[in-house]
Amino acid sequence: MTDLKFNVAQLLRAEMGTRRDYTFTEGTLALDETLTLRDFKGSVRFTRTATGVWAKVKARGTVRLICVRSLEEFDYPVSVEFADQFHSVVDVFSGGTLEQPIEDDPFFLTELHMADVGEALREYTLLELPLNPVSPAYRNQPVSYTVQSDGIEDDEEPSDQGEAAIDALKAWAERHNRRNGRS
Repeated sequence: MTDLKFNVAQLLRAEMGTRRDYTFTEGTLALDETLTLRDFKGSVRFTRTATGVWAKVKARGTVRLICVRSLEEFDYPVSVEFADQFHSVVDVFSGGTLEQPIEDDPFFLTELHMADVGEALREYTLLELPLNPVSPAYRNQPVSYTVQSDGIEDDEEPSDQGEAAIDALKAWAERHNRRNGRS
């Protein structure tokens, strides 16, 4: 899926708790059809677990977003930090198939014991992006809205419908109270 794959076969042969640290620098990572993480770098620490490896990832990059106030594009700096389990699908010693984990939507190592950190980074980066991005140029600007409606004239006098409705409600309440014996 991505180019951010790390071979952890040697780590899978080590004792549980053994660690390996890597750094990475990449130009782009497609987040979806329209968004791309650019010029990102980071680090990953793999720790051997009973079912595979635990990856702790820290990364920084830039995503081009559209401001909801001005509808102009701007660069949004993203900092992502996450940790997740990558489960083995093939036993590194015997080559036999391993049981699938119970958890929902797990990450897997490939049959060649490669951890695709890019896919995890893609998913976690999407979660970090704001729902309503606002360009830095508009963040401290107060928002004011004006509403104009066709067919409503400003110089018309307000109607007395509101007062008439209140008078009708008062009359109904008085009739209701008299009928129920309340004064």
